[in-house]
Amino acid sequence: MAGALAALLAAAGIGLSLRFNWWRPKRPGTPILMYHEVGPHRRGSKLNHWRVLPEDFARQLEHLARRGVHGVALRDLLDAPSADDARAVITFDDGYAGVLSRALPILKAHGFGATVFVVSERLGGVNDWDGETPGDALLTADGVRALHGAGVEIGSHGATHRALPELSDADLAAEVAGSKAVLEAVIGAPVVSFCYPYGAFDDRSVGAVRAAGYRAATVIRGTNTLLDFSLALTRGRSRL
Repeated sequence: MAGALAALLAAAGIGLSLRFNWWRPKRPGTPILMYHEVGPHRRGSKLNHWRVLPEDFARQLEHLARRGVHGVALRDLLDAPSADDARAVITFDDGYAGVLSRALPILKAHGFGATVFVVSERLGGVNDWDGETPGDALLTADGVRALHGAGVEIGSHGATHRALPELSDADLAAEVAGSKAVLEAVIGAPVVSFCYPYGAFDDRSVGAVRAAGYRAATVIRGTNTLLDFSLALTRGRSRL
């Protein structure tokens, strides 16, 4: 099944000019797709490669749906790792407001699930870690609750989007365990998935994620042998 799914995703890259060039059908597993903002590009912005136009996002999901691939949240992969249906995990980093206003209607139209990794201390703010002014709007606490209420999984992307390996023990705990506590208070439910900011992690970071009680954590590139290392699950980016 994994090989057939890889072929379908590769076909999508040709037919829709979507380059799923991160996928290599060398290992069995479930692809985990990485998105950030769903919204318009900015003239001259170096961050446009992290932005997906809503119409392109819709085409990508339509292609998956036409071929019987179901989009799911990361927690769904954890809860049923051996499900028989063809699946792709859909994730969004940073928690942009556009995920609620633009991506959610498209996800709902296809009956797809997703996981949104939120920066807990930047709710209602902007992505100030990227150095672009003005920044893109991030979800408010109400927006996070609205996504949760719509069935979207809320995960943590740290408290302030700092790379974990360079932090002191206290700051590492605040980014990992502290962000989990904040988000659980916002949605009133467990937060079980983590995303390493910048994809940066080491043994100490993994230990902190494990100690905080997360069930899974994602990095950036590669493919996964199904849950072979659930605290460093690799992902791929669909490029336009």
